Amino acid sequence: MGIRCRLIIGCVLCLFALPLVAGPFVAGGAQWKPYAFEDDNGHLQGVAVDIARRVMQLADVDVTFVTYPVNRLQSMLQKGEIDLNYADARIWNSPEEQTHYVFSKPYSTVNEHLYFLADHPDRKRPIEQLNHLTIGMVRGYTYRALDPALQVHRLERLETSQDEALIKLLQSRRVDAIAMVDDIFDTLVANSQLDPSEFQQGAKLSEAPLVIKLQPEHAQWLPRINRAIDTLRSSGELESIWRRYLPGSGVGLNCAGVGKGC
Repeated sequence: MGIRCRLIIGCVLCLFALPLVAGPFVAGGAQWKPYAFEDDNGHLQGVAVDIARRVMQLADVDVTFVTYPVNRLQSMLQKGEIDLNYADARIWNSPEEQTHYVFSKPYSTVNEHLYFLADHPDRKRPIEQLNHLTIGMVRGYTYRALDPALQVHRLERLETSQDEALIKLLQSRRVDAIAMVDDIFDTLVANSQLDPSEFQQGAKLSEAPLVIKLQPEHAQWLPRINRAIDTLRSSGELESIWRRYLPGSGVGLNCAGVGKGC
């Protein structure tokens, strides 16, 4: 039997060895409205949750969705107690983590900025010019753009467990600025009926393409997952889900569509 024939037969056998439905897997994430949150009935929903559910459904991957505090989520991923993170970004991971885990195609994009009170003197300064300030952030989150200043204590961090608490810390001037995803900040301000003019968007921290991050042993499912993302993109369902939760914002599909290194 020729080498080519043996290769073809081997590929066919591999296809038969791959189960039609993967899982059941545990898909973990943090609660960050409007991307992942529980409604009044305890049902998990949000931009990332709804997109990931449809992706897994189309990819025939059996998944249970759960949420945990960020620190616990990261610990469980490191211990292999969670199979995937359904709302991550490659740039939020350390170089070691980027090498260890496998990542799907991006399905949307989020932007992160510093937010100040409108009268703060440093509100328009770039990160390189910020000195002796305290930055509020959710415990367990990493902002690579701030790392150099934090490491030399040019900036200090004050951590809390919830995004809502960061707004209160900022209003009470216990921090100089807070680090937050733009859509989360806008949602918090609107839901709390705060005056947007009270705040000022500061330096940009990142433009993060959202992906599904899997344990390396699940890499075989990436082609199915990526095809499902492509299907949702081409059908317009990705945009439809975005519009459902963020009807007044620019649709964050830059890196789920075309361009920008996608």
